[in-house]
Amino acid sequence: MNIWIEWFGTFASVVVAISLTLKNIKRLRVVNLIGSLAFAIYGFLISAWPVFGLNAFIVLVNTYYLYVMARDAKKPETFEILFVNLVHDEYAQRFLQFYEADIKKYFPSFPFKGKDDYLASLEACFILRQTVPVSLVVYRREANGDLSILMDYAIPAYRDLKNAKFFLETALKNIARTAKVVHAQAEVPAHETYLKKLGFTKVGTSGSVQLYQKTLG
Repeated sequence: MNIWIEWFGTFASVVVAISLTLKNIKRLRVVNLIGSLAFAIYGFLISAWPVFGLNAFIVLVNTYYLYVMARDAKKPETFEILFVNLVHDEYAQRFLQFYEADIKKYFPSFPFKGKDDYLASLEACFILRQTVPVSLVVYRREANGDLSILMDYAIPAYRDLKNAKFFLETALKNIARTAKVVHAQAEVPAHETYLKKLGFTKVGTSGSVQLYQKTLG
């Protein structure tokens, strides 16, 4: 029986450790709650009351904050667009520097340095969510009037597609002008999956790059 209890304690430790690697706050709290509950049960089984008490408290804390998150999720969110210049806007530059390593995971060919003239020719905007800049969208107007999205980066805590849907379904009405089609490209599988979820259709390839487009209604 004791060996099963030890294995249960090991399981609880692993779950708590995994929770601390998660970037999404809600997932972190859910997994941490499960691990803390298991640890509380483990502490009870071996009569380690400080272990039981501490983890029971953590269970209550996680439960409370998950309740708050669920309650707040029912409230309508406010989305806004803030247009910026990638070269001359100081905050845009700091945003790109801060998230550069993560951005390159999804947009490895996006130029960060030494291409000021090119970056200045592009248009960009932040998507604000409750006034928090959660996404940066960089796009180019093509000669035929279409739009090409060159980067659509969301910070880790806000990757739930809501930012992109707001941009595509609401903001584009003012940005698109005469555009009938929005183009995008995927350099990594994760971004390709993302585009498919947003209703983009694959139209071809260019080397290792997957080409997608979406017709505006």
